Amino acid sequence: MMQQILRDMFIEPDLLAELNEEQKHILFYKIREEQVRRWTEWASQDGGLPGPPRGGGGKGVQWLLGQDGDVWVWVMGEAPGDKPYQEIVTELMEDRARRQAQHEAQELCSICGVKVTL
Repeated sequence: MMQQILRDMFIEPDLLAELNEEQKHILFYKIREEQVRRWTEWASQDGGLPGPPRGGGGKGVQWLLGQDGDVWVWVMGEAPGDKPYQEIVTELMEDRARRQAQHEAQELCSICGVKVTL
């Protein structure tokens, strides 16, 4: 039974429910060992792990750096002149509610046959 579980990497939920905690820990440990064994075998067959793609494309990421030379970070709502986070969220929610109300009104008007411009 254990060999089948390790081969399929699957255990029926009913069977799992019947195991006590110690048995579950042993089972998960064995499954993890099998995963590592398979991965190691796969990596050795392919000649190691694939590295990053080389050449071509010319795509990349370049981070902005701050005055201290570290990656520049902007926290929404905390920079001078920014609206507080709660105000931004409130505005977004009000805008979303307004658009939904307009959409529902248009649907209702199309059902009733009334033309209304919003």
